[in-house]
Amino acid sequence: KKKAVGITLDPANAAGKSANVQAAVNARVNEMKGAQQKAVNEIRLREAAKKVGEAQEDEVRKRLEPKIKAWSEEYGKKKQLRALLASLHTILWPGANWKQMTIGDLMNDAKVKKAFFKASRVVHPDKTVDLDPEKRFLAKRIFDALSQAKTVFDG
Repeated sequence: KKKAVGITLDPANAAGKSANVQAAVNARVNEMKGAQQKAVNEIRLREAAKKVGEAQEDEVRKRLEPKIKAWSEEYGKKKQLRALLASLHTILWPGANWKQMTIGDLMNDAKVKKAFFKASRVVHPDKTVDLDPEKRFLAKRIFDALSQAKTVFDG
């Protein structure tokens, strides 16, 4: 296979040309080198920020995983959707805009579905982008648990 080579702009290409062309080629080469260096630096910064975010998420996971497991499981089995929705206030962060519900409020299937959609609006990953990493992780895990329970509920 022949390796495809992109266009290279080299100051040597301007040899034998007018001073105007040589100056323009040199200016373009310098501009391209600056743009390449800027792009490389941006990629490195993005990668570093990603590593920091992953490290924060790992630390949060280690702290919150037992709390989430205790909320979503009982005796090694996943809790039902009604139980999760009734106890959602115990695991949500303060100011999460969630009104506490009782099991009595959730006896009707239509009310369970309505409560599920309200809870989804509070903890959906697209709605929690601006929260701190701890709350984002918590919301993501709550959303996953509620979604799995909803699948079983609809079953």
